[in-house]
Amino acid sequence: MGNRIGILLSDILGAGLTHDLFLRIVDSFKNYAESEKYVLTFLNAAPRYMIDHTFVDQVKEGDLSGVFIPNATFDLPEVQALFKTEIPIVTIDYKNDNAVCISSDNDNGIKDLVNYVCVEKNHKNVAYISGDPESEVAKLRLRTFKSTCEEIGVTVNPEYIRESRFRDIRDVTRKTEELLNLPVPPTCIFFPDDYSAIGGINVIHNRGLEVPKDISYCGYDGVNLVGLWDPQLATVVQDTDTMGITAARELIRLITEGRTGDGSEIVVPTKLQVGHTVGQINTQG
Repeated sequence: MGNRIGILLSDILGAGLTHDLFLRIVDSFKNYAESEKYVLTFLNAAPRYMIDHTFVDQVKEGDLSGVFIPNATFDLPEVQALFKTEIPIVTIDYKNDNAVCISSDNDNGIKDLVNYVCVEKNHKNVAYISGDPESEVAKLRLRTFKSTCEEIGVTVNPEYIRESRFRDIRDVTRKTEELLNLPVPPTCIFFPDDYSAIGGINVIHNRGLEVPKDISYCGYDGVNLVGLWDPQLATVVQDTDTMGITAARELIRLITEGRTGDGSEIVVPTKLQVGHTVGQINTQG
């Protein structure tokens, strides 16, 4: 049994270690794994390097005992090839029969946010800008948004649903403009994540709209920069410390037991941060 673990962190936007959420997950994973005397190395996802050194090749060449995949374009053949090996693998928010998945509780996270906005704050005209269309997390959150709205009696206007991408400030800017230009704009906008919310917030600011008097909005993730905003963003905070530590523990367990994952999933609870960007809608109005 070796003591070397590989980390694969690569996505379609190329955010890598600039992605606040996954950076914090990797940091907590690193701290725990290193405390257990494991050495970490990043797999090289550069296309030119991958020509002669696939991820599977790099695992063999680096004599890696396991692989942690916090974020990747999972449907790529090069990534899927890893799951067909005997290497222990732990992922974040991606299920595979040959891995252990550590998931944030996206289902209850969105439910909590919808209930806060639509029940406690009484918003009925709510818009939702979704994340990457190919992302299972984005699909789950959108499904939960729609089903929760249906459960509480809020009709979702199809014009209020817009497709975008996680962390894409430019596209979320465009989608926010489209929503605010509608004859009857929404009273609250759900952004795909806290980072991309910057685009929508800029649009709202540039139009001279007062938050939350004229328009309300909320994000998702609970990234560090949220605390710097005024008013404080309403969002769902993901427990990145627990996710990273749990991922490290599970991967070390698989390595120690000498086996691959079994498709199991460990769900980590989220926390609603109400902030000050969702205003109260009068019952009469």
